[in-house]
Amino acid sequence: MDSVTDHNHDLTFDSDCSLTIRDIQAIHELILAAFAEKDDVCLSLPEDVAVDLSFIQLIESARTHAEIQGKTIRLARPAGANIRRVLERGGFLSPSTPDASGFWFHEEAA
Repeated sequence: MDSVTDHNHDLTFDSDCSLTIRDIQAIHELILAAFAEKDDVCLSLPEDVAVDLSFIQLIESARTHAEIQGKTIRLARPAGANIRRVLERGGFLSPSTPDASGFWFHEEAA
């Protein structure tokens, strides 16, 4: 997957990348490799990235994996509109938990 840059196992996805089922296996391998090397993995996603439910499911699974392993995964900045739409369509925001809002949108719990 050429549209990802690995900066010390922090993953930066370029604006021309696609976070969809077509590339999900490669994204999965990148995240696992990052976790093998460090305890805190940061994903930098473009605002207008193409995304589908497979990416959301992968990230939710990675969050669970990280928690079990005593590691963290985080987004460099809040998720953009495309990701928000997929989260809504997939039912991940109704009802939204403080943990999910904190992860996806960097919102603090009230």
